[in-house]
Amino acid sequence: MQVVSKVIRLDLNYASEVSHVYQKRTCYIAPYKTELAEHFARRLLAYLSFFEVSPQLAKAEGAGKTPDLYVSDATDHIKLWCNVDLLSEKHMQRASHQADQVVLFLDEEDQRKVKSQYKQHFSNVQFHTLSHQQLLDFCSMLKSHMQLDLWREDDKLLITDGEQTFELPLIQSTVTQH
Repeated sequence: MQVVSKVIRLDLNYASEVSHVYQKRTCYIAPYKTELAEHFARRLLAYLSFFEVSPQLAKAEGAGKTPDLYVSDATDHIKLWCNVDLLSEKHMQRASHQADQVVLFLDEEDQRKVKSQYKQHFSNVQFHTLSHQQLLDFCSMLKSHMQLDLWREDDKLLITDGEQTFELPLIQSTVTQH
């Protein structure tokens, strides 16, 4: 299923038990031209996972050449490189060399294909695996104007739109807020 909206308006209320950060923000996120809902959901969940460190979303699909989402410092050094697709060995090498931390948001099948291979060769790679059911559950929350409340605890992010609640387990990030 494709995302039908050209731009998603996302009104966020964010609260973190851990860091005592409370923010309200409106974001506009554009799906890629032929992006499937499950892919867009992974990109959006990656964005929400790292919300507190102010991630930037890629403007266009980079096919591994550029990250789907990234956090850089004042000198444009990439602290976090995040992709929601499998990367080729060449692109994985590039990401691993250019960034302090690389996170792949993959579905269960893709994660099984590469986890042991990538863990052996790339020490700064982490995986965030989403089940097919998790993606379907989050896709049911997608709308052209989304109003989400986010509550971050130590190891999870609770996301609600007022009708449904989605729980996203979080990975430990080495990226700190700038």
